[in-house]
Parts: sequence; structure tokens; C-alpha cells
Amino acid sequence: MPDKDEAIERFEGSRAAFRGRIEDLPDEAYGEAWLGTWNLSQLLAHMSGWLREMAPAFERVARGERANRPDADYSDFDAWNARFAEQALPGRAALEDFDAACSDYLEQARGLSEEHYGVDAERAQPRIGDRLLEGTGIGHFTEHGEQVEEWLSSRS
Repeated sequence: MPDKDEAIERFEGSRAAFRGRIEDLPDEAYGEAWLGTWNLSQLLAHMSGWLREMAPAFERVARGERANRPDADYSDFDAWNARFAEQALPGRAALEDFDAACSDYLEQARGLSEEHYGVDAERAQPRIGDRLLEGTGIGHFTEHGEQVEEWLSSRS
């Protein structure tokens, strides 16, 4: 299987595992604060916000540009996260918004050519396509999936 297909498959699998933990929750569960002051709707908005912020990175890379927007300073993650959380939709609408953000992100990832995926043997590191899928998606799904798992265990 080509590197690009493998990377996208890892993203999809990680997203499905994360989503599977929450897909059957009732609307009212989305409003329970459990991650500091955040609830599930805010967590999903945070994740959706980063997916939307970074989706255009695939097009920038395809044009030979840097992945990050030249006018964006990502060093203050807390400010970005707070901004995204403020945009939270209530209840299951947050999950629908998350699904849409994931779909858009994957569409952009699929548009990036194969040469941007896999491992750069010279540098011994993943290429930019893999790094974008990992950082904004797979790693995020794993990190927050573990937190969701703890929360769900505490609800029982």
C-alpha cells in the first residue's frame, strides 16, 4: 500500500476509534464539564478548530510553501484553544461539526501528492503529509481519546 494511503488509513482509523467512544452519548453528556472547565462540545470544537486551521496547509505545501500560514503565530496554543472552544456547538451538533471538519481535512490530505507522504530517508523523519495527519489528527485523537476514556469511566 502506498505511503499516502497508509497515512490516510491511520488517520481514519484513529478518528473512528475516538469517535466510537462518544457516538452513543446523549445530548446532555456534551454539556458536562470534565476536562478542566471544558465539556465535550468544547473539546470537539477545539479539535475541529485545529483541523480547519490546518486543512489549508496541504494546499500551501502543494504550492511549495510552508505548511503554516505566514500570518499565524501558533506559539500561544492556549489562546487558539480558547478561541476554538468558544465556538462550540451544543450537544450532538458538536459531533456533526467535528465530522465535517474531519471530512474537509481528509479531502485536503487526499489532494496532496504521494511524494509528500512516507519517510524522508535522508532526514530520517516523516514527510509533511504524514506530519500534518499525525499532529493535527492522529496524535490529537489519541491524546483526547484517552482523556475521554477516563471521563467515561468516571461517569459509570
